[in-house]
Amino acid sequence: MKNITLLSLAAIAALASEPMSIQTITVEAEGTKANITQENVTAATATGDSAALLSDAPGVSLNTGGGISSLPAIHGMADDRVKIEVDGMQVTSACPNHMNPALSYTDSSKVASMDVVAGITPVSQGGDSIGGTIIVKTKDPLFAQNPGEALISGDFTGFYHSNNHAQGLSANASVANDKISLNYAGYREKAENYQNGSGAIVKDTLYKHQNQSAKIAYKLDSGFVALELGKQLVDYEGFPNQYMDMLNNESTYRNLSYKGQLGTILLDANAFYRTTEHYMNKIFSERTGNMPMYTQAKESGYNIKATAPLSSDHVIKFGSDFDKYTLNDWWPPVTATVGGMGPNTFWNINDGHRDRLGIFAESDYQWSDKLSTLFGLRSDIVTMDTGTVVGYNFATNGTANDPVDANAFNRLDHKKRDVNFDFTAIARYENSKTNDLELGFARKTRSPNIYERYAWAGGYGSTPTASGPIAMDMAMINWYGDGNGYVGNIDLKPEVAYTLSTTAAWHDAAEKEYGIKFTPYFTKVFDYIDADLIGVATAGGYSNIKLLKFANHDAVLFGADLSAHANVWEDSRFGSGTVKTVLGYTRGYRTDGGGPLYHMMPFHAKVSLDQSIGDWSNGIDAQAVAAKNEINSMRSEPKTPGYALIDLWSSYKITKNIKLDVAVTNLLDKEYALPLGGINTIDTTRGSYIPLTGMGRSFNTALNLKF
Repeated sequence: MKNITLLSLAAIAALASEPMSIQTITVEAEGTKANITQENVTAATATGDSAALLSDAPGVSLNTGGGISSLPAIHGMADDRVKIEVDGMQVTSACPNHMNPALSYTDSSKVASMDVVAGITPVSQGGDSIGGTIIVKTKDPLFAQNPGEALISGDFTGFYHSNNHAQGLSANASVANDKISLNYAGYREKAENYQNGSGAIVKDTLYKHQNQSAKIAYKLDSGFVALELGKQLVDYEGFPNQYMDMLNNESTYRNLSYKGQLGTILLDANAFYRTTEHYMNKIFSERTGNMPMYTQAKESGYNIKATAPLSSDHVIKFGSDFDKYTLNDWWPPVTATVGGMGPNTFWNINDGHRDRLGIFAESDYQWSDKLSTLFGLRSDIVTMDTGTVVGYNFATNGTANDPVDANAFNRLDHKKRDVNFDFTAIARYENSKTNDLELGFARKTRSPNIYERYAWAGGYGSTPTASGPIAMDMAMINWYGDGNGYVGNIDLKPEVAYTLSTTAAWHDAAEKEYGIKFTPYFTKVFDYIDADLIGVATAGGYSNIKLLKFANHDAVLFGADLSAHANVWEDSRFGSGTVKTVLGYTRGYRTDGGGPLYHMMPFHAKVSLDQSIGDWSNGIDAQAVAAKNEINSMRSEPKTPGYALIDLWSSYKITKNIKLDVAVTNLLDKEYALPLGGINTIDTTRGSYIPLTGMGRSFNTALNLKF
């Protein structure tokens, strides 16, 4: 397992974390063990989006969403293709635009580690995904050392960013004796629209949200049991690459967990329950029009993982996980007459559910001092269903066409059951004290999500190209940010991905002075869920957008990751200096001549120089992204030019418990188009497909107090 240990510059981060606290982002790319230590998280990663903590992880890129809702992509595969767990809880996005993804519920002040499992994912770390796994773990409870003692600790952080006037506060407090630990964590942030490098306001990038949680834990002889209650409230969040905004997202959860040892078996288990109330419309200060949309979701499940040593050379891991997810998605009428958004309530998803039961077993064997292997087998059973639906009863030329699709869909059998299986095989070889080699092969599967199978408007009998209203319904089903409209396909098959990957790592014998890792990979995906073009809207407010239906097509993805670090000086006058770099290349194509896959990150590189001297830490980061010229023409994906950005940051520890952080991001105030930002739906006409631009220069500062 490859560890990138990041010393948090969290006071700079819009999600502020404990000062000088170690956050470990573990990049387990096919299991190779190599350590890359970074003394500070650069201010370039400091945003209101906790997914930004992954920006330096090899193989990871971010698909732009709202201010707190980026979708991490691993080797070109994002969203539902990447499994994300937070303290053992699976979090499924409860929105037809996926505005509330898993990482949007967790701020970095609570994060202890983020395990990014890229490429060949061990079966113990997730199923029902083909791109990889991100495992987020919050801080374990603290206990006093001896009976009768009391332990009190905590921190407060306030911060401000000049570009979008982001401001906020985080608080974390714990009190404990040797048996019982209590913790409270709170976070609140508000941001306005940001400006791009030319000084233009990028409308609909504002947001306001807060998180609160409380945890009680009891220490056992060999571990602890804990109960955590949490709540998130998003007052509003703009989505400039969607036609809708999030005007409320209220989610509560309960998570009961146990970590301990039963005899020689290590056990990690939890059971959870989450409810989400979600409301979309348009932020009227940013857009015109009214179209209320609601979703309500419930998600519950468990995870049980056991690790047992069979001998000093052989360890097995086995367990089970279960996730039960239910969803209702309805759009109240805006008008009481046929021909507008009414007179019926539009039921997009009615009592939909997706349940997954998984079991797995994994063997890790050390054959010799140089050779070890990891073999795993997993099975997931996914069952899905949904109820009858109702349309607005839109009318065109006096004939209602919304019911055509609804009635045709309701006549179908909606029940689906997929029996999926995965396996992984990894061999690791220590070629020398300075060189490690690894070879891995895996079969991974993913069943469609509820919207991919059951979104119905425009795909079951109507002619969407002749009707603006149907195009509007389809445009509401879109988590890609491409400005097009989508309809589901009840006959979709699960995706099956075969991945071959190899890793070569070079480092000094002590693994402290330098390290280089190179990982090429190749994935063939059978029944990749892409889309087919079924028309172009010709009437109404959504004229000229592409209308697409989810469909299975075979695809290939390939590329390589390169990461390196080196200690370049150690001097009494100038302290210590470290240089590090991350490079990534990814390509994806349909094998039937359908062209490049959508949202493939072009070649990109980042080089950082960090200095540490006494209580000071300083750094400069330079990142470059090549032009994106290979695009998905079916979705009218825009080309984006290449660009380079420079960020500066500095951190000073004023006292043992007070730390000040300052930073300048996008120092040269460059204007650039985000290659994974989708299109700007606010300042352009429908079907123009103008790419979204990124944030211009910003001066950031924060102060952290610890007790």
